[in-house]
Amino acid sequence: MTTGQLQKKGAIYFENIVDGMKQYENRMIRMDGQQACDKFLDLWELCGYNDIYVDFYYHRLPEEARRKIDLILPPQERDYVHQMNPTDEEVIFPANEVLLSICARLNDAEMLFSTIYITGEHKSTWWGNYNKEYIVFTEK
Repeated sequence: MTTGQLQKKGAIYFENIVDGMKQYENRMIRMDGQQACDKFLDLWELCGYNDIYVDFYYHRLPEEARRKIDLILPPQERDYVHQMNPTDEEVIFPANEVLLSICARLNDAEMLFSTIYITGEHKSTWWGNYNKEYIVFTEK
């Protein structure tokens, strides 16, 4: 899915964090990798296993950066990433258990920050950040 398609689904989307902070309510939540994974899985379940999307730029990283990431992913997660096969324009993916786990692990390790977009009734955007923090954006 492209960012344009995500926006059509009604997601809170912005390219610049400063713009996001001006346009939306926001708060900081600190979570380690396991806490983040649990939180996102709970939200995914709350949304009926729909309406949650992840930006995941692994496939756009240089080969050396991908190799470093591959070293910290368990085999099942590494295999999942290698089988994704996105087009050049795809950076947004529907969430599932494996992808949410991968994103929480990589955010925690500060190796690749992902953003979780929740559309529908529980609309919010969770921007992965340094120091095990997530900036949560909601409508004003």
